[in-house]
Amino acid sequence: MKAESFTTEWLASQKPARRTEIADRGEGSRRGADRSGLVVRIGPGGASKVFFRWEDTRDPATGKVRRRRVRIGAWPAVSLADARKTVLEARTLDRAESSPSADLTVKQIAGAYRRDALSHRKDGSAAWSWGIIETHVLPAKPDARRGPFGEWNARTVRAPDIGAVIRAAAVRRTIEVSTEANPGKTTMRAVGGPAVARAALAEIKAIFAHACATGTLEATPAAVLQARAFGLRKPERARFLKAEEIGALFAALDLTALLDGTAKDRKLSKTVRLGIAFQLYVPTRTHSIIGARWNEIDKKAKRWTVPVDRLKLRKEDATEARPFVVPLPGTALSILERLRAEAGKSPWVLASPKDPEKHIGEKVLVRALSRLQDGKRLALGEGLTVHDLRRTWRSLAMDLGIDHAVARLSLGHAGLEGVEGVYGRSQMVDQRAQAAELVAAALDRIRLGEAAQVVPLRERKA
Repeated sequence: MKAESFTTEWLASQKPARRTEIADRGEGSRRGADRSGLVVRIGPGGASKVFFRWEDTRDPATGKVRRRRVRIGAWPAVSLADARKTVLEARTLDRAESSPSADLTVKQIAGAYRRDALSHRKDGSAAWSWGIIETHVLPAKPDARRGPFGEWNARTVRAPDIGAVIRAAAVRRTIEVSTEANPGKTTMRAVGGPAVARAALAEIKAIFAHACATGTLEATPAAVLQARAFGLRKPERARFLKAEEIGALFAALDLTALLDGTAKDRKLSKTVRLGIAFQLYVPTRTHSIIGARWNEIDKKAKRWTVPVDRLKLRKEDATEARPFVVPLPGTALSILERLRAEAGKSPWVLASPKDPEKHIGEKVLVRALSRLQDGKRLALGEGLTVHDLRRTWRSLAMDLGIDHAVARLSLGHAGLEGVEGVYGRSQMVDQRAQAAELVAAALDRIRLGEAAQVVPLRERKA
């Protein structure tokens, strides 16, 4: 394998005729150490440039050491500096893990958890989990006489120490953070609270459990801790919209005017308002629609095919999974027509109004729905989230007498349970298409001010 001293300019200029792997000789890497440092794999013509590193793993059964490739990420999304930093951190962690007497810190086992577990998640939960760890775990000070929790020797941590971290996370407070738009400026941000403390405990338990599962630690001090013991009970959310609340949401979005092409511009863009409405008519998960492209939509067949990489799947299930076909009722197609007009030449269904080459942010719909309620445009007695729109669709389906398995599949859950679910792998597209039209018709009656009476499916058939 060839070795070069990587620079950003050098990476940009590489356009080999065939796929090539080159090791980094810069930033302290020794000549010939190409299997232990940073490596870039460059596709033909420079179409792709992916960083990876080599890692030695010992087979617990045979004791043999095997070398495996660990993907870091594609350049330029992952910068050269970040790739080198990842390799350096991995080397430091490997040395600490190989020496039982070494001061293996909480930050290091958290880094291993991020590398081995969080990196495999395909949705936004990985960034959210790491944000909880960075904000409420690593910088915590459960003992005023010691440094931040992340610097503690992981082998010396005890359950009372973790308990102190959780109690601190449960306290609501404000901190000063830099803004993404203006890195030089700071703003105050509210953090902490019971929900955050529950999440922090879950992440700490996962970090220490991962260290035990990989043989880094012999036992986890977090195993005995329970959220309920701290008074951190997670209430089962049951919020769904009643008919009058659905009408209020449609009015707040100005959906009828949006579909007619007569809606006026607002601070909340037409794309975002249409996106919220689409979530009620088509109850897919938010990250599925956020990354949707126009080439996934078959308007003639009234179908939207969601690729596997945007489905909520366990890693072991993703290899055998098939793209998920979503039937589109008439009103959803009308919403897509208006979104097409807003997107222009953008490949994204929910194109960013500021930069059509990108889709809107992962949390835009969530924040927009929150702003609608904060601004009093949508006055509801109880707060509403994007996930509550899926629960509303499912509740309407129940009232309409739609088959349980069909409704479950419409939400992206397994349609059948038990043995039937193991063998029954049909997506029931035709049945779900009929269900989608029935729920959409009920929503349209509410939106248009007609009698919002739900007619059960069995009566429609009669």
